Amino acid sequence: MNRIKLDSTKLKPIRKMDLSMTSYNIEMTEITGGTFWRAFTPEQVAGKEEIKASGLEEKEKMMQVFPPIDLKETRIRTLGKALGPVWVRVSGTWATSTYYDFDGHTDGETPKGFKSVLTKKQWDNVLDYVKEIGGKLLVSVANCSGVHNEDGTLNLDQARILFEYSKEYGVPINAAEFMNEPNLLAMSGAPEGYTLEEFCRDQDAFFEMVRNEFPEVILVGPSSTCDKDESQNEKAEVLETLPIIATKDILSTCKVMPEIMSYHYYNGVSERGAAMGGHWDSKEAITEEY
Repeated sequence: MNRIKLDSTKLKPIRKMDLSMTSYNIEMTEITGGTFWRAFTPEQVAGKEEIKASGLEEKEKMMQVFPPIDLKETRIRTLGKALGPVWVRVSGTWATSTYYDFDGHTDGETPKGFKSVLTKKQWDNVLDYVKEIGGKLLVSVANCSGVHNEDGTLNLDQARILFEYSKEYGVPINAAEFMNEPNLLAMSGAPEGYTLEEFCRDQDAFFEMVRNEFPEVILVGPSSTCDKDESQNEKAEVLETLPIIATKDILSTCKVMPEIMSYHYYNGVSERGAAMGGHWDSKEAITEEY
């Protein structure tokens, strides 16, 4: 093996990294409370109990109901400040079907076409957290059947509520995606039968609204994952049995382009999610082969 000795005094920087490299996502379901991946048991963590992966048709068995997280908790605030500066992303699959009720008119009942409700108090907690840690806020908005008009077009009233309220509160949204992982379609919360053309029509409408009414907000997208190139006979390694929109098709069909490119890469998933493919055994995850 040849050894190379580097003189650190002669090295030149090739790129300055943004200090926000430690940015993170908070799932919307953590804010509202609701289903999320079932916690591992102490025995599973210790390696004494087998972790069984169910098939996609039994995905609900891999979930459990959690209460909302307390973003006012001292430990969370302390760690949040220590990690700064950061972008705090509030998104995830659950955000695609969340209803914003900031005046309490739903009385906790989830409206038709949605799966959860975000209250004023819950969103205030998010805004207070972002402000206290000195972070920047990135969101995605709802794109379920509940925000579509009878003719299928997107109704932007809900999105406006989120942006207007945050700005009035004094913690404006700094960047926005239209939808989390749109290429997975219905699995990501989009309406049943949703197509590439409909997504691009709706993202264009959302981006135009943000540009016109909230021009200070950075447009982010397409926030996709599990990509494939059918021209090269490629198949997505994860969820290959489901219809997937390729990122290149999203970018070539949409008229309004994002200002920041976002792509979600999963080089593997946990044992409980192995039914969705892409799982690496821990022995394979760390290697000195390359």
